[in-house]
Amino acid sequence: MKFSSRMNSLQDEALLNAFENIENKDMISFSAGFPSQETYPVEDIKKALADVMANNGYDALSYCSTSGYSDLRKIISKRLKEEFGLGYGIDEIIITNGSQQGLDMSAMLFLNRGDIVLCEMPTYMGTVNALKVYEAQLEPVPLDEDGIDLDILKEKIKRFRDRIKMIVVCPDNQNPTGITWSVKRRKDFVRVVSEENFPVIEDAAYSELTYVEKSLPPLASFDDKGQIVYLGTLSKVFCPGLRIAWMCAKKKLISKFLLLKNTMDLSSCTLAQYAAADYLITKNISTHINSVKAIYQHRRDTMLDAIKKEIPDEVQYYTPKGGLYIWLKLPCDMDAVELLKEAKKNGVSFIPGTSFYPDNRKSNELRLNFSNMDDVSTVKGIRILADTIRGSLIKRRKKYE
Repeated sequence: MKFSSRMNSLQDEALLNAFENIENKDMISFSAGFPSQETYPVEDIKKALADVMANNGYDALSYCSTSGYSDLRKIISKRLKEEFGLGYGIDEIIITNGSQQGLDMSAMLFLNRGDIVLCEMPTYMGTVNALKVYEAQLEPVPLDEDGIDLDILKEKIKRFRDRIKMIVVCPDNQNPTGITWSVKRRKDFVRVVSEENFPVIEDAAYSELTYVEKSLPPLASFDDKGQIVYLGTLSKVFCPGLRIAWMCAKKKLISKFLLLKNTMDLSSCTLAQYAAADYLITKNISTHINSVKAIYQHRRDTMLDAIKKEIPDEVQYYTPKGGLYIWLKLPCDMDAVELLKEAKKNGVSFIPGTSFYPDNRKSNELRLNFSNMDDVSTVKGIRILADTIRGSLIKRRKKYE
């Protein structure tokens, strides 16, 4: 059986290992970045489903318009305006099956084989695969604590201008680093890209999971050109199983995306959309999100406290303002993949940094997820990880003696 050439470039090991480690009850897994099940409003969703079936059962079990259930799009449009200052009308929103579908549709619309996509470095492995499946060439742009490096971005644009088809960024609590772009960096970024003709895909999956301050204005709020495609989701703050997400863009792009969406799956699940709309109409989603944030902020702080206490001083880490991850940087000559092998022997797993680089480069970095772990397991896991790192550091010193 012959597979397509696009399969050759996909990265699967880290994702498969993450799921495998979740199933292993003897493993303290800091790998997969899933929301915690205890944050899911199960009883409220049960009631929403019951109400939908009682009042709109036949419609909810029928096909839906390709753009999505109109009441849900109205609610999303209103909330985007109130919370983020975004002025997308109902006809500029498509309900997607997770924000990953929005990214896939963007790649399908804009990319041909060999086209260049600019992306953050490091970046989410799902983004890497979604772009590589269209045989694009990914050109990474480094991040600093304020966001994407604009000097390198300008250099890449100048170097590859005729081949660049798209740029993908996650300016809020980025996966994997946890970095949140400053407001100034956001404005400067939009100013730089507004001089170009390629679209910007803004992944806002973690925009509502900011713990220390109000969420910052999206890149799209500074976009006067209609250049930005904005991807939002309920997966991280509500529940991922309903697969409710949305892509927002100006009408000239939305019409193209609707053609693709119709070809892919006709429409997103009607019943899930009706249930989500019922919940958003009858409940205060902001109250729920605040309770979710309180849980995750506590778990972040628990992990940070354990890191400060246990992890050797040679290891650097970034304190995220939100999101679900903490990013560690080992001494430059250490390999996170080799460390993972030792850590798993001791009952702890994580995602090594190499998985977040388009070229699979050797990396001394690693990502820890804190959303799914109770305090006792977090402290125990960090202690084991710290002991594993210390063991590797001892071997490293002996090597140079």
